[in-house]
Formats: sequence, C-alpha cells, structure tokens
Amino acid sequence: MKTHHQLLQSHLRRSGVTPDASLPRSAKLCSAVLAASLLVACGSDKDNKSQSIPMNLGTIQSASYSGDDGLLAGLGLSGLQGAAPGYVDAANPTLTELRRNTIYANYTALVDQSANGGFGSVYGPTDDTHYPGTEYFAFVGEGLNRATLLVQIPDSFDTSNPCIIAGPASGSRGVYGAIGTAGAWAIEHGCAAALTDMNKGTGAVDLTRQLGFGIQINALSLDTDEELTFRVPTQENVATDSLDEYAGVTLPTQAEVDAYTSANPHRYAFKHLHSQKNIEKDWGLHTLQSIKFALQQLNSHFTEADQFTAANTLVIAASVSNGGSGVVRAAEQDVENLIDAVVAGEPNVIPASAPESFDIRVGERVISNHSKSSYEYFAYAELFAACAGDDPELTSTALKDLRGDASPRCQSLVDAGLLTAGSATELGQQASARLLAAGFTPESMIVAAGYGSIDIYQSLVTGYANQFTRSSVIDAVCDVSMGVVDGNGHPASNSEAATLATTSNGIPRTANLVLIKDDDNSGQATVQHSATSSNGRQDYNLEGALCYWDIFNNADNPLHQRLMTGLSEVEASGNLRGKPTILVHGRADALILPNHSSRPYVALNQQIEGSRSQLHYYEVTNAQHLDTLNQTYAALGGGEMEFVPLDYYFKQALELMYQHLTEGTALPPSQVVGTVAPTGGTITLANLPAISSSPAMPITFDGVDLVIE
Repeated sequence: MKTHHQLLQSHLRRSGVTPDASLPRSAKLCSAVLAASLLVACGSDKDNKSQSIPMNLGTIQSASYSGDDGLLAGLGLSGLQGAAPGYVDAANPTLTELRRNTIYANYTALVDQSANGGFGSVYGPTDDTHYPGTEYFAFVGEGLNRATLLVQIPDSFDTSNPCIIAGPASGSRGVYGAIGTAGAWAIEHGCAAALTDMNKGTGAVDLTRQLGFGIQINALSLDTDEELTFRVPTQENVATDSLDEYAGVTLPTQAEVDAYTSANPHRYAFKHLHSQKNIEKDWGLHTLQSIKFALQQLNSHFTEADQFTAANTLVIAASVSNGGSGVVRAAEQDVENLIDAVVAGEPNVIPASAPESFDIRVGERVISNHSKSSYEYFAYAELFAACAGDDPELTSTALKDLRGDASPRCQSLVDAGLLTAGSATELGQQASARLLAAGFTPESMIVAAGYGSIDIYQSLVTGYANQFTRSSVIDAVCDVSMGVVDGNGHPASNSEAATLATTSNGIPRTANLVLIKDDDNSGQATVQHSATSSNGRQDYNLEGALCYWDIFNNADNPLHQRLMTGLSEVEASGNLRGKPTILVHGRADALILPNHSSRPYVALNQQIEGSRSQLHYYEVTNAQHLDTLNQTYAALGGGEMEFVPLDYYFKQALELMYQHLTEGTALPPSQVVGTVAPTGGTITLANLPAISSSPAMPITFDGVDLVIE
C-alpha cells in the first residue's frame, strides 16, 4: 500500500497542485491537517462517508484467466485484427466461447482495429500479450431486473499504487461494453477495471421460445431458477415491495404477455427498452456501485494487503457515449467522493437548463438553439436524414440508399407537409437545411445522411421512445417490434438465439434482429425498411417516424407527458463537484451532437461551478462517433469521408489525466485539436497532433458564451 509520504503527495496532487507548488484555495487550509492526519482529506467526505450509495449484491461469481486466455480474452493484436473467434458448435456454445466472442465483438465494435487505421502501430496493442487475471461479477440492486457489475483484476495490479478505472458500457451494450476503451486502458496499465452494463445490455427475451440470458450471457429457459439479466415485468413477478419503481405505469399481466406473444410470434423484449423503469436515470448510480464493488473485491482478492479505500486508491471514471454520460452523472452524484477524476468521450449528456442563457460561438456561427435532448434530435433525424443524401453537397456520403431508394420517403414528407414539393436535389437541400437548423454541425452532415439509411436513427428513437415512456413490450409503441425475419421479411424463429448476446449491442437492430413494422399495409408484419405504409408507398416507415415525433411534439399524445418526465429524470446538473474532468468529442459526430451535449455542458458547468471548475474540453476535427466505420467511410465516401480515430484521443486524455493525478502535471486547456484528414483511411502520427498545452485554437467561456475558435 502507499506510504504516508506517498499518500500526502497523492492528496496534494488530487487537489490540483504539485507537492512543491503553492497550495491554492482549500488546499492551503488543508495542508496542516494533511500533515497531521494523512487519512483525513480536508473539505472532503472521502473518508467519512454517509454510505448513501446502496449496494445489494447477488451471489458473487469469479473466474481466473491465464495461459491462452486473459482479461482481454487472450486476443491480442492478431486476434483483434482477425476474424471473430467463433464456436465449435454454435448451437451449444461453451461459456469460454461466449465470453471470448463477446469481448471480441464489443472491442471491435468501438474501435477501428485495422492496420490501415493505425491500430497496432499508432495506438492500441502492439503484440499478443494476454494479461492474466481474475474476474468477479454479480448483480446489484433491488427487485426484478438488476444491473450487472464486473471487476477485472490483472495479475500485474500493483498493491503499492492501486488504481481503478470505472468503465460503464457504451451504447446499450452489456457489461463488457467498455472493454476496448476504458477496460483495455486499465488492464494494460495494471489497474482494476470496474465495469457495469448500467442495467441495459444483453437482457433479451425470446417471447415465443421462452428464452432469456444468464449473467454469463448464456441462453437459458425462462423456467430456470437462475437470476436472468432480464424478465418482462408483469403484475405477477414484480414483488409488492418493488411496486414503487413502477409508479405511473401499468404492468401487464402474464396472461396479457402470453396473448401478445400468441398474436405476434417470434418477437423479442429488450431490457433497455422494456424494463418499464427508465433505467437511464440510474446510470450514475450503477457507475458508483461498480467502484464500490471493485474496492470490495480488491480487498477480498489481496487478503494480505492493507485495506483499499477510496482515499488510498486512485479512481478514474472513464467511458464513451452512454458510458460517458454514466461517468459524468456519477461524478455529479458522488456523495461519497469515490471518484478522483473523469474522462468522457462523446458523452450522451442532456444538460439541464442553465441559470443564464448563453450562445455557442464557433467562428462566425452562433448557435442559440442548443441543449436539446437526444430523443428530440434522434426523432428529427429519423424524419429527414435519409432525404438529406440527395443534397448535392452530401451525395458522396457512404451508405446512401443502403436499404433502398430514399425518394419515396422524401415524397411522403412532401405529402405530410414537412417538405415543399421540388426536385430530388431540392428536397435533399431542404432536408439538409432542417438538420443544420436542428443543431447538427456542418461537419457531421455527410455522416448523418448515411445514418439515415442504415437504421441507426430508427433504432435509437425506437429504443428511447420505449425507455423514456416506460412502455411494456406488449404496448408495441408506434406499431414497431423486434425480431428475426425470413427471406420474405416476415417474423421467423431465431436460429442464432444461443449466441445472440455475444454480438448484441442491446438495442435492435442488433445481431440478426431487425425492426418490424407491425401494421404493414399488406396485413402481415414486415421488416421495417421494406414495409409498405398505408399510402401504398415503401417510404421506410414514415408512419413510425411521425409517430415518434408526435410523442415528443404533441402535448395531447397519451405518451407525451411520460416522455417529458423520463427526459427530466436524466438531465445532467453541470456540478462536477470540482473533480478534474476531460470531455473529448468529435466535431463530425452525427450520433451524439456536440451542440446538444458536450458544448452546452461545458457552458453549464462554468455557470454552476465557476472558478471551482476543473473541466477541460477537447474537440477533435475530422472525428466522428463510430471509429469502427472509418475504413468503410474511406472506401465508399469518394475521398470526402476521411476520419481520424477518436479512441486515440480518448486514451490520450486518460494518459493526461493519469499523469495529472500521479505526477501533478497540468491538464492542457480546452481546445480544438486540429487533426489532418487521412488519405484512403491510412493513419499515421502526422494525422494526429497531440493535445497541446499552448493550443492554437482555444475553447473559452467568456462569462456569457462558449467561444470555439
């Protein structure tokens, strides 16, 4: 464990100063106390905890990995750049096979692992080191459908300099959802990785075959006595003392679920969508629980060492996308002062209303219409993004018309009065202008146009409409369901059910499951992208898109108030409790829009924390949300879609934060990182300038507005 001298150095550094520097603010007042009692942090409740973060753990399971396996599944560089590990018998996979394929799928889903993209040379692993160690996992929480916690302790863990990286899963992914981002960084640096699915992830139920999944992502009958990652909540299986979690909604009876299943065979229920809890409101809580679980298991694992506590263990909460939201909101809710610092990439935060209005100024552009919820801009993009591909400035977008010609959608938008009649080019320009006015950055538009034809916005708005309105699977919001389809596009039995959880991203479309339009004009449920609307047109289910928008935009919609309540429950306060924090965001992000997330959050934080703020914001040019698509964009985008890996800068930010906490080095000021777009997707260090201590393009808050050079 750390010596008294090391503890003093650590406390001072965590106060934002080097041991030899003049002590600022509270640290000046604290120095005498620190010298007298090294286990008390002045101005902090880190060692005098209120114990207000609840922990109700299920049975703790564990497994050790060595030899050809490891905490990163023994994949190494060659494994990650190769094909998926696969199964000897996919119908009867082993737990080892399931774990290895899950880690492979989650790692490669978030990073560009190609050699062309610099993986293995510019960033990422450089060899096939296996990182032996031990995993501990358990469910946490009360009642039905609990969150999953997992702590990975590498054999290289240094008990004299203990560190934990808390990595809640990105997107709707399962407990390994941050394995390639925060998890890999932690293991490679000898830190424990504290992971959680934030109560979403691989929870799925095949309603017809009555299959669910265990904590080790193995398919199980719903008749099992084992706790499953998800069961459809009903009036019969929710305990009376848990009913307060479901206040404001009506749980179905089991008979109603059975009737729905009979009338709608081969459908799936998903945890993120159908828990009827608005699980997102607890993402910060689950992140904090993962840290407490990690501390507990470290003490159990190293029985001969002194006790690990939040006071003597360095803790960085770090993740991306939804995981980025999890770490930000964990910091805001950290009443026990578990977290020393935060690193969030492209965080899906919804900033609360700021005390004072402000603008975001980017060069000559002034953005006043900011801080929208992700639901709003997902629903808006679902309406218009596919048509934007006909804007002449965006016609080189990769993935355009992948699900078929978008012109029927554009014409249906004209018929609905949302676009004015004109040529395909004119309709594309109108759609593009609407997205820009809604807060998409100009740099993101070419990505957004492609997203419009590959179900991304449809999947997101479907998922979040169900989550925020706390709807049941039997409600089939907007007449859209999820399942596998046959060659004619109609619901069918899933032949890959046993391995679904390994490749699932937690929200359809996912694995081999698709979105299904239940009210297809043919009278038979049909895969959404080729279904026919009541107007007789295959318009990519505009009826569904209009339905999702109506829930948001129409106060008389029966689900509107539940949506507004759900959104209000997940707003970020902007109060980071003075913790050193780095946000990293790609300027071309068309998934989590900078104008509605990171940018306004920085301004909100400045208003809330003022001079106490230790938030730093790095906005990266030529970077978008999904690094794994970088090579696809380069190949199909006609030379106009060349992006650098944002994961490179997320991990550089982790390095900077680690050095700040352990060595006292100053964090670089907020800035735009001006990268160089690659050619043909080929990344070298010349494309990736470092985050600078003297930035050429600073980002500042002038007391009123956020100013981005």
